Amino acid sequence: MALDTKERNEIILAAVNMAGPVGDDLPEWNSRVRANTKKLTIMLGENSNLAKIIDMVKGCKIFSGTILHVAKEKSSKRGFVGLKTTPSKFNADGIESVRTEIMEDNPEVLAFCRQLRSLEGHRVLVWVEMQTNEDATRKFRILQHVEDLGLDPDYDADEAKELTLAKLRK
Repeated sequence: MALDTKERNEIILAAVNMAGPVGDDLPEWNSRVRANTKKLTIMLGENSNLAKIIDMVKGCKIFSGTILHVAKEKSSKRGFVGLKTTPSKFNADGIESVRTEIMEDNPEVLAFCRQLRSLEGHRVLVWVEMQTNEDATRKFRILQHVEDLGLDPDYDADEAKELTLAKLRK
């Protein structure tokens, strides 16, 4: 897809900004600008990893709840998160579960799980993506992002852990 002049200029200016001051070595600075231009153009492409993340986040279901407990689901190697949400016809008790991406060999997901553990007992906004397994026979609710809304004054750690582990065993 061809870029218009405005888009091209924005990429160039961003690449120059990323490269920082010219300094004493103009050829080295020019090299940094060219490398940054490539990086930015790739990042802005329709099929870039970042574009795919944007599309995924846009497709997420967003709702609020309290993080009850975070455990590791051994069978899937994912984080298993218990949430207390508003009771509904699908969850009369308001207890829901979501999973993280696979944790194994993924430092980003491990860091996300540590963040989730630190938010046990907090009200949060959650972004949940629906994924299917390879043969499309099962669907999974994958937690992609959370925003902290503060402590839940009604949180009971022992009860929360028990409720989450009961969901995990089902």
